[in-house]
Amino acid sequence: MINPIVLSKTDSNTKQLFLEISTENRDAFNALFHRKYEKLVRFAQNFVAVNSLAEEAVSDVFVSVWINRDKLPAIDNPDTYLYVSVKNRCLNTLRSKPYTVAIDEQPDIKKTEYDTPHKEMEYRELYEKLNRLINQLPEQQRLVFRMIKENGLSAKECARILNISVRTAETHVYKAVKKLEEEITAYLGYSPKKKTTKRMIMLAL
Repeated sequence: MINPIVLSKTDSNTKQLFLEISTENRDAFNALFHRKYEKLVRFAQNFVAVNSLAEEAVSDVFVSVWINRDKLPAIDNPDTYLYVSVKNRCLNTLRSKPYTVAIDEQPDIKKTEYDTPHKEMEYRELYEKLNRLINQLPEQQRLVFRMIKENGLSAKECARILNISVRTAETHVYKAVKKLEEEITAYLGYSPKKKTTKRMIMLAL
């Protein structure tokens, strides 16, 4: 007997949108686009560093979703489908286009409770340091870390998308967090509480 696939809450919501899109419901398509576009672009940037190529890959996937809307009801895991589709588009882009890394576009510093210039400078330095550390992680470890911590995917969803075991995904995240905690401790000169360290890491994402 085959065990049924248990959808996560996110998958369940996306599945409903897929069903509505299959009936040519443009409002449902727009809802899916606004809900997923930015997350998928951030995911794509793990494969193509040029922002315009990441956006192009994600846009192509959404176009494909609409064109092939009659096939959407047959997709069991819609979120996995979207992420795998974006990943494949990015890999195809890398194979078909000359690839150069554009000048890094530093995103705006997120607003925090640090409202003084001195605190803002401290946060900016920490933000830049953490992002450098994250970018220095081994490729797949960095990808899994960002998918789970930034995109909010579960280890199981991440494993399906990357075709790795759940245990491997969990190990990648554990090693990434451990490495970042060690580097933060060395950078600050003292060992902050574990809860504080994890908050610092999340602020950088």
